[in-house]
Amino acid sequence: MKQIKLLIALLIIITIGLFIVLIILGVLNTQNSNNTINVVNTTNNYTTVNNTIPDVEPESTELTFNTSVHEENSNSGLYSISKNINKYFNYIKEENNIAIEELGGNSIYLITNNVKYVVKQAYVTQNQYMSKYYTYGTLTIANGNYTAQTQEIYMILYLTAENKGYKLQTISKEEYLNRTALEQNDTIGILEGTYNKFEYEYIDNVKQMEIYLEDYSFQIFNNTENSYNLLNTEYREKRFKDLQAFVQFLNEKQGQLHNIKISQYTVDEENQNKIYKGTDQYGNYYEIIEKSYMNYEIILDNYTMLDYSNDSDENKIKLSAEKFILMLNSADYTNAYNLLEPSFKQINFPTEQDFINYVKNNFYARNIVASKDLSEDGICTVTIKDSISTQANKIQKQFKVIMGEGMSFTIEFNI
Repeated sequence: MKQIKLLIALLIIITIGLFIVLIILGVLNTQNSNNTINVVNTTNNYTTVNNTIPDVEPESTELTFNTSVHEENSNSGLYSISKNINKYFNYIKEENNIAIEELGGNSIYLITNNVKYVVKQAYVTQNQYMSKYYTYGTLTIANGNYTAQTQEIYMILYLTAENKGYKLQTISKEEYLNRTALEQNDTIGILEGTYNKFEYEYIDNVKQMEIYLEDYSFQIFNNTENSYNLLNTEYREKRFKDLQAFVQFLNEKQGQLHNIKISQYTVDEENQNKIYKGTDQYGNYYEIIEKSYMNYEIILDNYTMLDYSNDSDENKIKLSAEKFILMLNSADYTNAYNLLEPSFKQINFPTEQDFINYVKNNFYARNIVASKDLSEDGICTVTIKDSISTQANKIQKQFKVIMGEGMSFTIEFNI
């Protein structure tokens, strides 16, 4: 009996010992498993388990930008750049030293008369801290006698990412052509001030047309010869015989060439050029051919380039009578005078000034053709209004048009 009890006690001790060993082994295994990461690698259709920590760099949480240099193509962006640089040059003219210092200082520009900067091309590079614009444009400084000096200007415009301010730096043409991209961590010290807040403006088609006309108006009154050269070449040769004829036109119309506002317009594409056509608040017609941003030529009426040579004889007579009236609207007195039938002209208007005086006293400042009716004897009766209002004043004029080759004609009318 004693042997049996001894055997049972021995078995219990062995069992407890084995249990304790198993517990110890389990703890050790748990500790080892906490010091390894199982990484599954799949290669060559085999899956292997690696009980080692891989040698991989942790992912960066830093925001990165594509800092490469690219061209700024939007009219809104280019106009906004131009507008903000133009402010700087006007601050120099006004001797606003606080504004000048906020925008980068001035050591080379002397400006006392009217000034206008126009950007022609710009490239931009950006990182998370700022944008850097390389700009090429023209600076026109008036001499005060309808002439001006124009020079090419290359600048860098720095703009903080939060639009806390911008700064300008004049550079050389070589620096502009060899523009470099920003590094990810490049910064520049710009303090937000009173005058260096960058103003962005969205540009639609009618606003862009008005921007061109604003530029053209500046050229008219500050650089007249350049405004003459901006005319479409074919149009200029047909409409104005020389610069003096153009100046006479400007003298007649100058009151309507400030603050031009477009009331009606269309935009077309032709030969890869954008064509803006419109009339202003005075009824004056403009056609702008945009070759590239702020690289344009202009046409100042809608009759000089009109081709109706293939129309019927009846339409030719009506259109010629209307063309004559449009010439009066555009103060195109010399060309209109030359269209008068010779004997009619000699009897009634011996001089061009006689004709001009008659037109100013017997036609409206703006003559709107309401209707054109052709009688059997070839007389074209034109009803003319002084406005588009239903209550507009009206007159009627009878025109006798004698057609020549193509669109050439002579004309006379009742006095």
